[in-house]
Amino acid sequence: MQIDFHLGVTYVLARLSGFSPFEANTIASSSQYVDDAVNTGTIFFSNQSAYQFTASAHRMLDYRNYRELANHNVWIPFHFIPGNQVHENSADTNVQRLICRPNSAIAQEVTKQCIKEFQRPYGYHLLGVTTHAFVDTWAHQGFAGITHEVNKVSEIYDDEGAVDQEMMDYRKKYYRRNLFQIIKDKIASAFVGETSPVGHGTVLSYPDLPYLKWAYRDWQGQLIQRDNPRDYISAAQAVLQFYRELRQAHDLPIIKVQDRDLEKIQELLAQFDCEEGEERLHLWQQAILSGAFSFGTDVWKYSVEGNDSWLREAFEFECLDDFEFQNVTYKPSFLRSNWKMMHDALLYYRFNVLHEVLPKFEICVA
Repeated sequence: MQIDFHLGVTYVLARLSGFSPFEANTIASSSQYVDDAVNTGTIFFSNQSAYQFTASAHRMLDYRNYRELANHNVWIPFHFIPGNQVHENSADTNVQRLICRPNSAIAQEVTKQCIKEFQRPYGYHLLGVTTHAFVDTWAHQGFAGITHEVNKVSEIYDDEGAVDQEMMDYRKKYYRRNLFQIIKDKIASAFVGETSPVGHGTVLSYPDLPYLKWAYRDWQGQLIQRDNPRDYISAAQAVLQFYRELRQAHDLPIIKVQDRDLEKIQELLAQFDCEEGEERLHLWQQAILSGAFSFGTDVWKYSVEGNDSWLREAFEFECLDDFEFQNVTYKPSFLRSNWKMMHDALLYYRFNVLHEVLPKFEICVA
């Protein structure tokens, strides 16, 4: 999924569930931040304090990424929660279990862990991170967050069942255009994206477009039909149930979601058919401002960098590129900053999924 769902729709779902505008903004911003946290490192403060932060995405969401350790630490926990399903007579059951499936038992266990830990200082940030990974199980179903042939796709079809030649041609140009960089990076197998892709690299952004109906032939030659609008509204309904269970567990008021709000979400998911996620996000903002939903006409703020960013709030820097990671001025407010709590949530979430949840299902990728 892209920014329109992770930020825009998540905000709507949080507000419909009874969270305040401030709380919903924190949840939705944290959800989107998962895709924007592409840097990792250690900050050393002038008072001898230090803080190590982590990435939850690769720069530009490069689906050609081939580093297995990065796959295990980033793609699997944050974007491709394993579905743990095995087909009979499967040649590689361990790999099969890593394929992402919508609302899988593992994904549900991840949400239960979030509910259990919601009262941590970074609880709202953790809720956003968990929401991101949870809804991605619908968009990323059928693909795995590892570099493996299970992610191969031979043909892609449009909503009328014809081979999507434009997409097939674009995909070839995409990998050809990046061939020089692949060689430069000394990747052993030159077209890594075609031969052993990570995630849904061979179909590029098709799973992430909420309005799209399409199909493809998977690595076994089976025809897989995809109805993104149907999957996305299913994800939205599951998030509402997740939020309801969380609020009930922590004695927060329960709000009944009105049918007209759900119908409006379903309508807009199919209606907003701009290819760029930022454009669709703007349409969601306009829908809220026009009073499309029962909670009113909110305005949210989100910026990964710049004057309004959590980075600026924590360090008075507007861009990580401006950072000198040594001798940074320490402010006591850093411990309560959104940027720090966001990275606390990322670190906790990753550890919990890799070291607590997945081992319960006898999956080891840590």
